[in-house]
Amino acid sequence: MPTESIDTFFACTLLVSVALLAMASLAGTMQARINNLPDLNKNDYLNAIAEYIITNSGTPEDWGASSTVPSVFGLSRNGSLFLYEVDIDKISRLNSQSSYALSYVQVLNATRLRNIALGISVSQILSIDVALAKIEPSESVTDYTFTIAVRHASGPVNATLQCYVVAGAFTSKAYNTTSGTGLGYVSVQIPNSASGPALLVVFARAAFDDRITSYAAYSFTHLWQEQLANSAFLTLNPLNYTLSVVYNFPNVTVTNAYAFSYNYQTNLTAASSASYAIPNWVDKSPLVLVVCGYNDTTPFIEWVAYPNVPFDFGANFANAEKNVFSYVVTIKETFYKLTISFGDVKG
Repeated sequence: MPTESIDTFFACTLLVSVALLAMASLAGTMQARINNLPDLNKNDYLNAIAEYIITNSGTPEDWGASSTVPSVFGLSRNGSLFLYEVDIDKISRLNSQSSYALSYVQVLNATRLRNIALGISVSQILSIDVALAKIEPSESVTDYTFTIAVRHASGPVNATLQCYVVAGAFTSKAYNTTSGTGLGYVSVQIPNSASGPALLVVFARAAFDDRITSYAAYSFTHLWQEQLANSAFLTLNPLNYTLSVVYNFPNVTVTNAYAFSYNYQTNLTAASSASYAIPNWVDKSPLVLVVCGYNDTTPFIEWVAYPNVPFDFGANFANAEKNVFSYVVTIKETFYKLTISFGDVKG
């Protein structure tokens, strides 16, 4: 979170600018506020806009829960008691892979930033690298061993690992920890009868704070030759605790659907042929939603995270001025890094 020290003058002017920005939806645009008060420090202005975006819920306040385009842009969860708590669905609608994604133009119109480039990125606090280390086949099952490296920006992390493996109708889980070097191992067994694509879902939780929980998904093949890309046959859209499924081809059939978090797993309940209810678990963890099926006779496994992060949204600042404001925010009691970037302030 920004913690820069400012003198009394700038503290007062920053409060004024925040108050003006809060009235932007009723009396003009954020851009007009910047143009009309040129004597204030540019960094203070942009910082105030970033704070407004994160700490206000926008209009309508629940715009994230549907396909509504907000008239005023804000990411805070409606009714939140915490300063930097953002809404799981508002964040998810900034991911371009979602069918409900907002366009860059729609966000610019809702922020009133017609002359300032805007970028928003959300990432997990922990990075998780997964590698397949060993395969040991036998007559009825095959053993797979994976190495898992967990790091934070400051270095390796001692973490607990909760892992799930999916191969069609087969699921299993494994638990381990990483060492002080951030390195750990997990081994899983898959029946040879479950040949086809497979997926390892990894949750890593920092030993010093359970709110620092991140995920990774690692695709591999089990006694199968073809490796398929994620989202090849389905478009998976989590929103308002419902997973809607768009079939990308006419002969696609879904056979199984699952939800995983650090502490829980379940089969998803179909609300219709193209939607599933997402469980609202009390768990400081992202969810990974996995769908298995066939395209004609070709099996597939596809997945999506909820909230739908990481992602980068908005302007490309290559070879351009970039003013960056980074925050640690919470989404369902789990920490994420949210970065808001602005281009140069133009008159």
